[in-house]
Amino acid sequence: MPPQLRAALKQMSRRGPVIDVATREIVAEAGELVGEEPGEGLVGCLECARAVALGWFGGIARHVGMEGAPVCVLCGEGEATLTAVDWFAMTGQLAAARTADGSRRTWRDDAVKGLGARGL
Repeated sequence: MPPQLRAALKQMSRRGPVIDVATREIVAEAGELVGEEPGEGLVGCLECARAVALGWFGGIARHVGMEGAPVCVLCGEGEATLTAVDWFAMTGQLAAARTADGSRRTWRDDAVKGLGARGL
């Protein structure tokens, strides 16, 4: 199955089960393809997404995941619960929320104030 079709089926199944019209079988449910190994494609953990969103680019969250679970590729310790697409979306949302509430500086503030760059 082409990657674009797999991604589309996963996306559609987040709203409800996706049924094959020809066979009347469920092919995707709850964001996963039926028959696909659970955890396949999981690469990141929520703790690392939170750390990056707070601006800890060099330091990632250190935490222990469940034994036998997919491991986060960033920290190498935590349980991966997010796909790459979900991880980047979650990190972007968290970073925007932290910037809006003032707990994180903007990229411009980091460059001008934090690194000493000159503003135009």
